[in-house]
Amino acid sequence: MSDQRVRAERGVVLAIYLEWLTGQASSDDMRKWLDRAQATRAVSSAESTLLLRELHGHLTSPDLAPQWRALGGHAVFNPDGDQIHVHTGNGEIMTALAAFAGVTVTAAVLPFLQSIAAQAGQQAFEVARATTRRMIGRKGAPQIHSGMTQIFVEETAAGLRFSVPASLPDAALAALVATDLEALAMPAEKGRTVTIYWDEESEQWRRHVADR
Repeated sequence: MSDQRVRAERGVVLAIYLEWLTGQASSDDMRKWLDRAQATRAVSSAESTLLLRELHGHLTSPDLAPQWRALGGHAVFNPDGDQIHVHTGNGEIMTALAAFAGVTVTAAVLPFLQSIAAQAGQQAFEVARATTRRMIGRKGAPQIHSGMTQIFVEETAAGLRFSVPASLPDAALAALVATDLEALAMPAEKGRTVTIYWDEESEQWRRHVADR
């Protein structure tokens, strides 16, 4: 079980949000974790409040299935008897994620993926990982801190984000070669963001579309 999943089960709001963002949690998982967050009072910090507001905005989207929208009425979103209606902008939420989950680097996402895939196609996985670290750590980019959850390579104007696992496994690099990257990175409709992430269970790169 991943460290992120363990933190989510403990009710850590950041981990719960990341599980939602990457599309790896079921609605039953989310309800259980939100129950835990409420029971452990793990929502007291300003950062957690911001994350909960953003998550609430996603869960109350009319595009979601009923079992997900039902979670928008969870008591954790209603600590003082007043339902949370604020849906914060992408910039604010990414600031919180960058501070507490890793770093956010602005770059052209598709060329970034293609450059890694080109090296992975030659089975040069260590080279591909080194290139990834070098591109992310180039001059002017935020410093990468040890112990981070993940890195986001973000193309803000295009509404495109690449969630880089803290350690790119060989399977993830190999899968890039067999993936239609252009289809994966296809922009969503205006006002929505596409997040490309590695699904460890299925060993596939997937895309998750959500409101900005």
